[in-house]
Amino acid sequence: MKSAPLFAFGLTLLLLAGCVPPAPKAGPEETNPPEPSKIDSVFQTAESLKPEVSPPKEANIILTGTSIPVELKEVRKENQVNYTWVVDPKSESGEPVEVETEKYFYNDSVFSFAGTAHEKYDPPIRLIQYPLEVGSTWEWTGNIITGQIKSPAKATITTAADTSNWASGKVNTLLVKVTLEFAARTSPTARELKFWFKPGEGLIRRDLWDSSTRELRATPPGTPAPENPE
Repeated sequence: MKSAPLFAFGLTLLLLAGCVPPAPKAGPEETNPPEPSKIDSVFQTAESLKPEVSPPKEANIILTGTSIPVELKEVRKENQVNYTWVVDPKSESGEPVEVETEKYFYNDSVFSFAGTAHEKYDPPIRLIQYPLEVGSTWEWTGNIITGQIKSPAKATITTAADTSNWASGKVNTLLVKVTLEFAARTSPTARELKFWFKPGEGLIRRDLWDSSTRELRATPPGTPAPENPE
């Protein structure tokens, strides 16, 4: 007579066991994106770095905190290249608008920055010189020309390997910094320019002054840029 309750209890355990959901199947393991390749410590020739290669056609120009989607209009002549960054290049809403222009000179020995439509450097500032040992430093002296005003200037150029976490992803680059000093109308002024080169892919980012940045476009037009892309 006592076996009936035991039988019922055992049956209940079997029913409960049948209601336990099966363990979830193991899904694919999450993998992190591969680490980008480290840059070389020495670039013996222009062919090993190729700073004159056209940067990605689509970019963002950030002016005083406002991100503007632009596209590249490039003009090359002999040993110089002009990068003009244009809004609405297909004229869908009117005439295309040129936001900024950058001018560079290059040959087998150097890659130099000549300036923008608003400010020119005479002579152009050498950003790269071969052979280039990453970490090397050199000096520049010349003039900054803004409109009709020519100001004596000097600069220290430094190079370093740089790993940055930008909106476009993690990138290993050669970072060239130009620390400028020049005589303004009222007092001496200092400014820092920055140029990021990805070997074989050109000048993928640059900062001119504190209020003008050109960077890779990683998101569709209209997406706010991160406050601190580095």
